[in-house]
Amino acid sequence: MRCIKKRKNRTRGKWLQMSMLVMGVFLCSANSYGGNSVESLYNINDATTFKPEEYIVKGSNLSLFPVPQDNAVGTNDMGNAITLLSFHNGKPRADKYFRNAAHNFEGGGTYLPVIDENTIGFAQSRRFLLFDFNTRDCKDYRIVMSLEKTIEKVAIADALKKKFIFEIQEHNLKSQDPWDYTNHLLLVDLTGDEPKIIREINIGRVTGWISVIEKIFLYNIKAKQMEVLGMDLVRNNHPLADIINKNKDEFDFSRIQPHPYLPFSILEAGTKDEVIVSWRAGSEVKPISMFGPNTTVTQFSFSPDGKWVVFENETSLDKKKTYLMPVSEKYPNYLGSPILLANDYFDEGRFAWTTNPISFIGSSLNKLYRWELTNEAHPESDKPTFHEYIVEKDLEKLTREMKQGLGGKSD
Repeated sequence: MRCIKKRKNRTRGKWLQMSMLVMGVFLCSANSYGGNSVESLYNINDATTFKPEEYIVKGSNLSLFPVPQDNAVGTNDMGNAITLLSFHNGKPRADKYFRNAAHNFEGGGTYLPVIDENTIGFAQSRRFLLFDFNTRDCKDYRIVMSLEKTIEKVAIADALKKKFIFEIQEHNLKSQDPWDYTNHLLLVDLTGDEPKIIREINIGRVTGWISVIEKIFLYNIKAKQMEVLGMDLVRNNHPLADIINKNKDEFDFSRIQPHPYLPFSILEAGTKDEVIVSWRAGSEVKPISMFGPNTTVTQFSFSPDGKWVVFENETSLDKKKTYLMPVSEKYPNYLGSPILLANDYFDEGRFAWTTNPISFIGSSLNKLYRWELTNEAHPESDKPTFHEYIVEKDLEKLTREMKQGLGGKSD
């Protein structure tokens, strides 16, 4: 069933636009790059623009989440159903699944990455819903019962065994203080009809966490201390925690975004500027400024293949811009030159990535915005993918300008 109308068609000019992108970002001169913790690596004001495809949708500010299907994202804001918004052959369409499969699951949630090739899931308040596209089955689990408890965050502990980690926030009902609460992590087995709690730990009130590379990174903001857990909620270890705990006075952040397979992490949302930290063998252990202390960037999101990262730059109160950077081990600090996607931003839960091809999709008002980062090779390059072509041209530029320690005078 088609219920989306494409506003602008730029498909025919895809390679022309991407060639102009390469010319604008990587072949023109730029300023203010550096390679240490004092001088920033990137000048965000030099970024050129990569324009999206735009679509008008039936609905406003749609929530978006990843789905197993190629070239599609999901939403639960278009009726009591899961709606797949797909972009095949340049003809956007909306297809509904799981109509009324559970009571009143329309309208937002706490979303997960794709669980497996058939399954998605998300939390709402005190419950968690699992949807299987193969069996067309939906399971509605009540994770917590008490009114003072809510689900704040969810992670996949073991997709095959249907084990998940829930962050539960518990308020003190006897207190008038809205900040009087504590948080717990629950490892829960959802293979049966009822949730089974395997393990529970108290993480206090000032701890942020993220699940990446089959580990949980817990960071106590007040104590400036990082702890690493396995997906069984048992203490583990990782070089990132060693670096932060040994050099905690050098860091100031509240969010961490480790790359899914390369040895680096972005640290953000502190009182200082955002930094890159690497544990690559032979690299110097110190924070490296990304954009400088006068630039506020946040909400980093890596693509499913780890080759791109999107983030927001807050230019003034309630004014943000959205940027993209290529990611590669060929860069001295893993990240390439910034590219401006939009003079706007997308709230958390209102953007998602597609696969095959990799695309970034954002939702704002009654529109969807789509930036396709094609898997195809550029016609003017011998590189197998567009990503490799972008990285090649960017490195040529950085070397020519002797930025990030690249290039230099020959003897």
